[in-house]
Amino acid sequence: MKKLLYLFVACCLTTVASAQKLTDKDIQGTWKLSSFDAGQLKVDIATEKITLSPEIEAQMTPESRQQMEAGMAQAMEMFKESYAYVEGKNLRQTMGPQEQKGTFEIAFKDNKNVLTLTQADGTKEDITIAMVDKKLVLTQTEGGSAAIFTYTKQ
Repeated sequence: MKKLLYLFVACCLTTVASAQKLTDKDIQGTWKLSSFDAGQLKVDIATEKITLSPEIEAQMTPESRQQMEAGMAQAMEMFKESYAYVEGKNLRQTMGPQEQKGTFEIAFKDNKNVLTLTQADGTKEDITIAMVDKKLVLTQTEGGSAAIFTYTKQ
């Protein structure tokens, strides 16, 4: 019964967080990447902690784990310098040498905030956005899988 109550409270809090309607003003400024979750891989940049799904863990050999950890140690420096910059209707996301930028509009669809990013070449991408515990959470979906990027305000 106690677990059921906790689950109910968690669902309620998630609903409240996702139902918060955001405006352009709410997301203005410089945001530093603090974590990301790609489903099978979760990275907490502040603590430099990498968590793999149980399925991936089960497949790892000591050698592949060592290679993965070495690669992630190098990538961690790139993650530490990853930002989202929002100024007016312009969004720029950086991750190492990669950059994504364009203009955006925010709409409230299906009880979610959806940021539609229009890049310089006219390509459009819908990104679900939310504010959770004063952190900006961007969820990008591609090919059926999602990547969740969490940013803290600078």
